[in-house]
Amino acid sequence: MNTITTAQRISTSSDIDASIAATRRVHHLTAVARDAIDDPRSLDGDTLAKAVVKALYDAHPLIRFEDALELAVIVETPPVDSSTTEAIEYVVADICSHLDAWNRSEPPALPGQA
Repeated sequence: MNTITTAQRISTSSDIDASIAATRRVHHLTAVARDAIDDPRSLDGDTLAKAVVKALYDAHPLIRFEDALELAVIVETPPVDSSTTEAIEYVVADICSHLDAWNRSEPPALPGQA
């Protein structure tokens, strides 16, 4: 017997909403990074990854200086055969996964909002 409870449906809907929000965040931050980097096509993969980290550090209020330093070391270099846009998106997605793990994706709740 295959039954789905209301709580399971809400969880699934919530998971879908979170996935959509994460995808939108990656697309938005990819555009921010692409606009902030001068001539990204001239950069090799490792240099491009570090430029993306710097661009997002400059633009994203929740990325701390220490986070940016760590991200510059641990962020994955994009695949060699990817386009510049794909490479930037790849790095942004990796950065977002680290920010999520560090609880830096959303601003902290203000007292009384939790």
